[in-house]
Amino acid sequence: MKATKLILILALSLFLFIGCGKEEESDKTTDWIRKAVPVQVETAMSQNFVSTLAYNGSLLAIQTARIIPEIPGKIEALHVQIGDYVRKGRTLVQMDISTMLLQHRQAEAGVSVARANLVDAGKNWERVQTLHSENAVSQQQFEKMKLGLDAAQAQMNQAQAGLDLLKMQLDKATLTAPFDGVITQKGFNQGDLFSPAVMMPVFTLQDVSSIKVELQVTSQEIMSIQKGQNATLTVDYLDDPVHGTVTLVGVAADPLSKTFFVECQFFNQSGHLRAGTFGQVDIAIEEIDHVMVVPRNSVIDKSHMFVVEENYAYQRDVEILQESLEEVVIGSGLSEGDLFVTSGAFILADSSLVQVED
Repeated sequence: MKATKLILILALSLFLFIGCGKEEESDKTTDWIRKAVPVQVETAMSQNFVSTLAYNGSLLAIQTARIIPEIPGKIEALHVQIGDYVRKGRTLVQMDISTMLLQHRQAEAGVSVARANLVDAGKNWERVQTLHSENAVSQQQFEKMKLGLDAAQAQMNQAQAGLDLLKMQLDKATLTAPFDGVITQKGFNQGDLFSPAVMMPVFTLQDVSSIKVELQVTSQEIMSIQKGQNATLTVDYLDDPVHGTVTLVGVAADPLSKTFFVECQFFNQSGHLRAGTFGQVDIAIEEIDHVMVVPRNSVIDKSHMFVVEENYAYQRDVEILQESLEEVVIGSGLSEGDLFVTSGAFILADSSLVQVED
C-alpha cells in the first residue's frame, strides 16, 4: 500500500515538472516573437545603374502644317477627312477656279495681242534702221521708232507677267500635302467661302512617325545634357516606356525664364504615341557598371544600412556614389549576397532582433 502511494506521488511530481518546463519554453518563444522587429529584406546584387534627369512635357508631332489657301474664294472640294493618312503631294483642297479660268483666257489673249504688236514694232524698227543709214529719215523719226519698239516690248512683258500670275493663282487653288502625315483637324466644309484674313486652316496635317518633346532645363542641369544621349518617354496610356534620343540642346538661355531649350525625339512607327498628350522624359546622363543599387528607403540618414544575419540586424556604414528619386548606388559597405533591410529599418538599432517577413 505504501509502495503504491509512493509511485503515485512520484508520477504526479514528474507530471508537474514536465508541465512547468513546457510553460517556461512557451513563454520564451512568446517573448522572442514579441521582441523581434518585423522587417523585409532583399539580397544585394551587382548591376548597372543609369543616372537620369526627369522632366515633364507635352508630346508634339515632328512636323505640323496648317493647310491655308493663299487666295480667297469658295472651297469647291475637300478630298480628305480627319484621321486620313496622306502621302506627300496628295490633293487635299480644291478652290473654285471658274473665275480664274476666264481671267486666264483673257490674259492669254492679251499676250497674243502684245506679241503681235511687238512683232510689228520690230519690223518697223528694222526698216527705219535701213532708212536711217541712207539718211532717208530724220533723227526724230528714228528715235520715235525705237521708243515704239521699247513700248511694245514692255507691253509684252506686262501681258506675260499677268498670265504668269494667273497661272500661279491656279496652281495655288489646288492645295497638296507637303509631307506624309495624318489629317488631325478640319476647319471648313465644302462650299464655304474662305478669306486669308481669317487665318484658320482648312486642314491641319501632322507627321507623327516620330514624336518630339520640348523641355526647359535649368542652368544647373544643362551641363549634364548632350546631343545624342539616350532618353525614355513614359505616358500613362502605355505599359512600356518608349526609347529615343536628345536631338537639340540650346546654347543660350531664354531671356525670360532663364532656362535652356532641349528637344528629345521618339520613334512612333506603331502610332501609339498621341500628339497633344502629356508624358515624362528621363534623360540618361551617366551609366555606372557593376555597382550595388538599393531602394532609397533602405539607407538611413544617407550613411548606414542594416544587414540581417541569423535573425539579427547589424548596422553597416555605407558610401553613396549616386542617387535618384527611388534608388541609391552604394560604393562601399555592402557586399554581394548580403541580406539588407528594405522595410522597417528606421526603427532598428545595431544588433536588433528581427523577424524576416515575406
